[in-house]
Amino acid sequence: MPSLDSSPNFALLTECDLRDLSGVTLYQRSTTNISITMADVVYLDMMDFLHGYSATQSITDTLEYVATLAGSATAGSWSIYINTDDKVVFSNTALAFTLQHRKGTDYLGAGDAVLSSTLVGANHTIELPNNWLRGNITFNSALNTYRITPNTESDFDLEIDGEYQDLRVALRNPGTENDADDDNATLSLSHIDTTTMGLSGLNSVRWLIDAEGHAVVSYPTAVTDLSWSSTKLRNLLGFTGDETATALGATSDYQRLRASFPCAMVLLPTRPVERHQLSTDTMATARRKLGGGQVSNRLATYTTSRVSFYLDAAADSRDLYQHWADRFISYTGPGQRLTYVGEWGDSRRHSPPMAVIDGTYINNKYGELYTIQPERGRYIGRLNEAQFDLNYSGRLNRRVPLALSIEHDEVR
Repeated sequence: MPSLDSSPNFALLTECDLRDLSGVTLYQRSTTNISITMADVVYLDMMDFLHGYSATQSITDTLEYVATLAGSATAGSWSIYINTDDKVVFSNTALAFTLQHRKGTDYLGAGDAVLSSTLVGANHTIELPNNWLRGNITFNSALNTYRITPNTESDFDLEIDGEYQDLRVALRNPGTENDADDDNATLSLSHIDTTTMGLSGLNSVRWLIDAEGHAVVSYPTAVTDLSWSSTKLRNLLGFTGDETATALGATSDYQRLRASFPCAMVLLPTRPVERHQLSTDTMATARRKLGGGQVSNRLATYTTSRVSFYLDAAADSRDLYQHWADRFISYTGPGQRLTYVGEWGDSRRHSPPMAVIDGTYINNKYGELYTIQPERGRYIGRLNEAQFDLNYSGRLNRRVPLALSIEHDEVR
């Protein structure tokens, strides 16, 4: 269901061009070199580079693994997805089942009750009743556990260990989604690290950006810690090289390494956006007729987002003043790509409810690629401005009022 947060945190993301690092060893795990061949690839943004808006070991993969381990007849037939009503759905084609959230944070929206499946066509399906949580999926004192009991079989637990960018990312598999966010998924750092290390089963490497804009890598405790080879990538991600991994918890098999500084190409202020408004510009050629009236040839209508916000500075809880100049705005400019994320924690693209995008009719429906909720999702476009004055609004160096315009890529 749509997000209930009336004032969510937003983010701005620049394009991520790392072609000069193609084929370069980025870091090592023991004697294994991690590198990406990306000579012709410019990533949409830093999240596209880190995880490609997907997870090499998705939550569905985890469910399939434990179902197979339990010897269940449902193994091989499971799917978990966000439906057109923006609810999370569990489905299999083999047996009726029940589901109950047992412990940990209920990121998926199951609630406390025991839920029973209904037969929809050939699928035994449960639509979870509550809102799925926006934000990073992480470990909070206990493994996030859902108990599944297939009809006539013993129960087994779906345990979500480690961290993910958000739920939508955790439900997608790289290279299989066949949509606009899947283009670089198999060239993401998470996928390359996982496959190069030969990880399988419940094990994978997950790179993400946390709620403060810092890069994090979540990986199994059995996997060797990384040793940086590329100083450029290390610096871009905000690592100094002195960080040490920390365990997620006593019952978790994952650990995390968090960067000391915010990630370059990412701006994540502490305050919600002040104002986001749209403007339109219709280009057409018009001529007056001798007998009165006019004729016109409309070419296109361009939509622009005007985003007004406060930039955190030295006297605030987070100082992004130098980050803006040195590690954010220098990676974009007039006519270059810039993405506005209306709610950090929901990485889907934004679409008006009745839009037609690349021949696809959205038809007032949510999905795993688009959200139709106003002011949510990613607005992908190009920056208009070239100059910004970082003038403080008062005597204290606390915050700076800023505004910028992003012309959307979609043309009507």
